[in-house]
Amino acid sequence: MTDFNVGERVKQLRQEKKMSVRELARRSGVSATQISEIERNLTSPTVPTLMKIISALGTNTSIFFQDEKERTVSVVRKNERQRIIDRKNNVYIESITTGISNSNLKAIIAYPPPGTINIPEGYQHRGEELIYVIKGSIKITVGCNSYILHEGDSIHFRGELRHTIQNISNSEAELLSVISPPNY
Repeated sequence: MTDFNVGERVKQLRQEKKMSVRELARRSGVSATQISEIERNLTSPTVPTLMKIISALGTNTSIFFQDEKERTVSVVRKNERQRIIDRKNNVYIESITTGISNSNLKAIIAYPPPGTINIPEGYQHRGEELIYVIKGSIKITVGCNSYILHEGDSIHFRGELRHTIQNISNSEAELLSVISPPNY
């Protein structure tokens, strides 16, 4: 498994957009100090913070999982998956769809520890999302409704509905998430 250098990629994208750290801070709502620390790898962004930065840069997080070559077929070996780590919640996310440019879907595997809620205030995005529970149990709230899913269960919903995911297991859960179009 290869950990991806998030700070280096944020800096590269910001410079490609000819944007200063202050301008990125203004657009994202993330402090200039925090952005500077992320770019210098002094701190790792939480997933919600990374999503704010990526949105302000006018792209999506799939840019962090793509390699530079354009391909029409991509094989991702288990030991070669790129990983983003949400250090605040101690959740790591591995991409299993890396390498095809302009793909219409993104598939990731997330490993939330017990009790973790992915984004407590909820998250919304365009498109659709499918979550399949490989291991553990989760509580997912979509809109005003909550659902308990166990190993082997899945849920499919419109991303525009505010949603949160909580690991209600006593151990780390393992979730497969497929998102179309890619935004994560």
